[in-house]
Amino acid sequence: MWGEVWRSPQACAWSLPSERWRWRTVALWVRLSVRCEDAEAPASLLAQLHRFADQIGMTTAGLAEMGWRVAVDEVGARRASVSVVEPVVAPVRRMRVSGGG
Repeated sequence: MWGEVWRSPQACAWSLPSERWRWRTVALWVRLSVRCEDAEAPASLLAQLHRFADQIGMTTAGLAEMGWRVAVDEVGARRASVSVVEPVVAPVRRMRVSGGG
């Protein structure tokens, strides 16, 4: 889950020098997320999970509170739209003996 979280759009903001103080909160959110997957997890943990999610921008309210917006990945969209060019292969020509040799 740690790797997945660091591939999120929010990770770009967390990696900024001014936001590195959030790393511990991100780590706590990840650990708590895993604990909350247990069917026996108490409601108090789920409430805390939501608070951490707000603090690190993983909810709509958290994004708004920090003034963050998730931008459209224009480069990725262009990369996906580029078609793969197949190499042109010249036809195979075979030599034949014709006539008297």
